[in-house]
Amino acid sequence: KAIYKVHLRPLKLAEPVTDEFAGRLAALTPGFSGADISNCCNEAALIAAREDCDVVELVHFEKAIERVIAGLERKSRVLSPEEKKTVAYH
Repeated sequence: KAIYKVHLRPLKLAEPVTDEFAGRLAALTPGFSGADISNCCNEAALIAAREDCDVVELVHFEKAIERVIAGLERKSRVLSPEEKKTVAYH
């Protein structure tokens, strides 16, 4: 919770940063490092900006957490011959 509070402070949120709000986010991200939490907060702000929202809401954090866990979404991922060779040996 404390790490979330630090990273949430500079963001313009839909609701105030309370122990309850930080606790909800912490419950959604068990085992996240400080860097992962920082990435989630930054990603949530970027998602909110892309959606032309004035404030960052919980739904933006949920999308950001999904993105941090799963990585960047790739529409079409074609392996190069070198990557195929590496994967085959691996």
